[in-house]
Amino acid sequence: MTDAPRAGLLRRAGLRAGPYLARHRRERANGRVLTAGVGAAALGSVVVIGGTSLVAANATTDPDHSCAAAYTVRHAWSTGFSAEVAVTNTGEDPVKNWNVNWSFDGGKAVVKGWEGDWQQDEGLVTVRAGEDSVRLEPGKTLTLRFTGWHPQGKAPDAANFALNGVSCGVDEGAEETPESASPTPSSIALPPGLPASPAPTAKPTKPAAGPLGSLFVDPSGQAVEWVESNSGDPRASVIRERIAEQPQAHWLAANNPGDVESDVRGYTSRAHARGKVPVLVAYNMTNRDCGGASAGGADSADAYRNWISNFASGLGSGTSIIILEPDALGHLTTCLSEGQQEERLDLLEYAGKVIKQSSPKARVFYDIGHSAWINASEAASRAKRAGATQYGDGVALNTSNYNTSSSEVSYGKRVLAALGGGQMVVDTSRNGAGPAGGEWCDPAGRKLGRYPTTATGDPKVAAYLWVKRPGESDGCSGSAGQFIPETAYDLSS
Repeated sequence: MTDAPRAGLLRRAGLRAGPYLARHRRERANGRVLTAGVGAAALGSVVVIGGTSLVAANATTDPDHSCAAAYTVRHAWSTGFSAEVAVTNTGEDPVKNWNVNWSFDGGKAVVKGWEGDWQQDEGLVTVRAGEDSVRLEPGKTLTLRFTGWHPQGKAPDAANFALNGVSCGVDEGAEETPESASPTPSSIALPPGLPASPAPTAKPTKPAAGPLGSLFVDPSGQAVEWVESNSGDPRASVIRERIAEQPQAHWLAANNPGDVESDVRGYTSRAHARGKVPVLVAYNMTNRDCGGASAGGADSADAYRNWISNFASGLGSGTSIIILEPDALGHLTTCLSEGQQEERLDLLEYAGKVIKQSSPKARVFYDIGHSAWINASEAASRAKRAGATQYGDGVALNTSNYNTSSSEVSYGKRVLAALGGGQMVVDTSRNGAGPAGGEWCDPAGRKLGRYPTTATGDPKVAAYLWVKRPGESDGCSGSAGQFIPETAYDLSS
């Protein structure tokens, strides 16, 4: 089963991802095509270079087509950056067998590019159509995405954009979203003098074990697989040390009652055999995510009882940490009728009960959202009605979100006081820089938070956990649950 934390998790009323907008308009004046455009995004910034008079070294004097280009820096870190060049065919005829080139200032290099065959000769980058590339039709945009290296602490400027030797104008306005070719990965050789890996900061120190014990590090997962398959990538060592080698939660999100017991048993057995504590997420509630991006879950109340009973049967006799049904209490009044609300509360109570009966050492934490969602007294009321005081060990906070640990701990203590006791676990996988306003879907500039540990120094905090697996998309930087190395590296830098 693939771990796939949800795209729609913890989406709040009125809070939506800011989509990437890149629009274009054409005006004809004195026989010349002037193109204006701009990219605006929560995930990046647009660097506008030069004007319509740029001429590449191989530009023709009598072109039969025209073009416009925009250079967008998506992310930048101490020794690298990710960016894209969007080239629009502003002529009236298709451009076949396209090639695009532009120049960087000295010392900058493309490490990996998508869509086409990439080459770099000192500061000149050239991208040619690959075998599967389609021709560039009039009015369409070709988006060339890449990651790069730089030695001077900032992403480079780019200039002298050209399409098949014809100088491209530079976009400066915004009207409508361009159509882009789908990227396919392509690597280019590192230029002479480029270090094999960026200079990392100090390797993270694994925290000592707390009262619950040492957390289990899964030897599989998308981050591990990416590192193993891309050992020569300059980002691999950083992603390995800071993400792949850290304890993370194992998500059980498929509606598979016949397989969930063996999945849970295999995972917990590997952890317990090493004397470690596994963290598992049960995520199969009926009417999951109110039919949003993470819609799904069990088909009926009876189907859920069957699934969660099988989940519980696989836990074994060792200690485990269970995050019970993210969003289920937060969305209680969002889309459910009164009857459905009561059914959900009954199902959560049943889940806590059956887990405790099957595995007495399991620590069950009822997910109640986070400090910016519902107030503490209401959160406690919902958790109590769902059986948290009878069968739970406390509450889970900030799952797949970005709120600071201090705000969550303060909020959690108010919830626990209203419950009359218990502990909390806090997801710190992406909260090192705090939230990006109301943005929940892959916002830029986020950082890893506290490393996972049960040694919290606070008796009310049972553990800081990485429930959301860092680097796996919310659904904006890639498909939901897809591992994005640029995002992982950004979080780690």
